[in-house]
This record gives sequence, C-alpha cells and structure tokens, in this order.
Amino acid sequence: MPRVGYRAHDFGSFANAEELGKRIESIRPSCIQLALNKVIPSAKRWQDWDEEYISSISGTLRKHGVEVAIIGCYINPINPDKESRKEEIRRFGKSLSLASAFGCPYVGTETGTIAPDGGFSIETSDPKNLEIFKESLEQMIELAEKYDAYIALEAVARNHTISTIERMADILSRYRTDRLKTIFDPVNLIPYTGIQEKDGVSLKVPSSEAEHSFVSEVLDLYGDRLVAIHCKDYYLDSKTGLKVGDIPALTGVFRWNDFAKELRERNIDVPWLLENHNPATVKETADTIAGY
Repeated sequence: MPRVGYRAHDFGSFANAEELGKRIESIRPSCIQLALNKVIPSAKRWQDWDEEYISSISGTLRKHGVEVAIIGCYINPINPDKESRKEEIRRFGKSLSLASAFGCPYVGTETGTIAPDGGFSIETSDPKNLEIFKESLEQMIELAEKYDAYIALEAVARNHTISTIERMADILSRYRTDRLKTIFDPVNLIPYTGIQEKDGVSLKVPSSEAEHSFVSEVLDLYGDRLVAIHCKDYYLDSKTGLKVGDIPALTGVFRWNDFAKELRERNIDVPWLLENHNPATVKETADTIAGY
C-alpha cells in the first residue's frame, strides 16, 4: 500500500507549525514535502535558520503525526546571474546543513531554467547551460557530503535543464555518488506532446503498454536512488495536443493503480506526495491511492 502524503503548501499558508500540523492531522497523519517559507510565510528567513529553530518546527509537526519526507528547496541552479546562482546554492546548502533538525535527509530541487519567470525558454536546453548545471550540482554534492545529507533531483520535461530521461541518465551516470537521489514525478517527465506509442504517435489516452514502457524506463534508470513520488495528473489538450499537467491525481489519464502495481513488483516503497490536490477532495484522493 502506498504511503500517501502531501506537498504542504498546496493547503495554503499557515501562521505557524501548530496550525499546519493540525490541518494535516485532520486528514490523516502523514508525511509532507515542506517548503518552510512557502507554507509558513512568517517563518524566519532561511539565512536566520538554526538547529534549535528548525527542530522546534519539526517537533511540533511530529506531535500531530506529521513527518517531513522531503525538504523543499527548489532553487535555480542555472540562474543566468552568477551572484544570484551562488546565493541559491548557499540557500540549498542551508537546508542540507539542517537536514537532521528537519528530521529528513533529503533536500529536493528541480534543475532550473534561464527564463526569468521560471517557465519555458528554448535557450535552457543549450549545452552551455547544461554545463552550468553540472558546475552547480558538483558544488551541491560537496555540501551534501559535508553535511551528511542528500540531494533529491527532479526532472521536468521541456521547461528545465534536465528535461528528458536521456539527460537524467547522463547525470546519474556521471555522478555515481550516493549523495545524489531522485524524485519521480511521472507527469512532470511525460513529454509535452504525450507518451509515444510504438509507431511514434501520441494518443489522447496512451495505451497501457506505452505508459508501462515509459514508467519502466524511468524506474530502471532511477533504481535505488528513488526517494519519493510526486503524484498529480494530466491530459492532452484536444486543440493543441499539448500536456496540461497540473490537475489533481485521479482526475486525468495517468493509471496510478497500474503504477502502484509496478512499484510493488519492484519492491519500491517510498512516500507518494500529492501535488496540486483539491483540498475539498484530498482525503478521498489519499484514501483511494493508499488502497492501491
């Protein structure tokens, strides 16, 4: 049975950890991805965090049966401004340094874009930006080793530096350190034109064979580096044929039940974190997925 948790800031913002803990407990005690300043805007700036402060937050959450599964620190490791890029890596390092206080060794991030709004730019895929990403990642790995923590890297199709299975394979092959882990968000990694069938076309609803092939290729690659699943859903727009990938799980075309079976067959037991969920139906969604 999947261990279902949540991306905490999808519930909105809270005044303090006590309020957040109570909200999660009211659904079901579970685990969360915690981007602290997103979900508790009044929290101290990351520059002012220390072990005592973070421990008090994680301790409050644990009182309500809430564990941190991923520390959310989604930086832009290819920020075109060099000084801003250094600052982002420092921020990531702060989360790594306080992993034990959070009660979670994994700090999650995506792989960045040169678009100022974080969206799509054709230039993001340029090889020079891939090299900048590798430079940033090497610094982050050094910090993870220093603080006995782990980077949890999430690939995103089209928008980000690591946008394909092939690019992620290159990164995981190049950096074989145990400090580099992965988050698998199937919807984020599905190409914007959909999952291809054997004959190269994309269907409105992919065949189970095509979807299974896509999932298997990623799981073969990620192996024992996988530490969490992000769980939302998608469909292909009937006019453009492009992916709309920001809807709650179980409301699109992805076969989450089949996905759960595949994980069981591989003996993969990691948290499933719901994203973009509907607060009104999140308990029903979580209960359904937990039963797979």
